[in-house]
Formats: sequence, structure tokens, C-alpha cells
Amino acid sequence: MQQLCDYEKTFCPDLKSGNDIFTMRGIDRERGCMVVVRPDQYVAHVLPLDGHTQLAAFFDGFMTRRH
Repeated sequence: MQQLCDYEKTFCPDLKSGNDIFTMRGIDRERGCMVVVRPDQYVAHVLPLDGHTQLAAFFDGFMTRRH
């Protein structure tokens, strides 16, 4: 089975227009980040890669734990 890339949903910095998303969002290019994106493509949160506690707190705000 061949996997296809959906280029309509591929995002990258637009350096030609001068709108660099790293600069616009204050993201360190060397350190990177993680982005929580809802199914409707809304960016719900942007966190540092080591932001495990913040990520857990974000999801604890609306998800319930499985018993």
C-alpha cells in the first residue's frame, strides 16, 4: 500500500513573504516546540519540547482519566 502526502495540510515557514512563523510566535529554531492541534485544525497550544507538565495540565483541563 502506497502512502500519500496531503500537501494541502503541510505547513512550513513562509520565508519569501517575510512572515516567518518562528519569529512571529517566538519559537526558538534550535529548540523547537510541540503544537497541539484540534481536529478542526485550530492551534490549541504551543509548548516547548520539554513542556510535559504544561501539556498534561492542558489535557487535564477537559479530559477525564480512564478508571
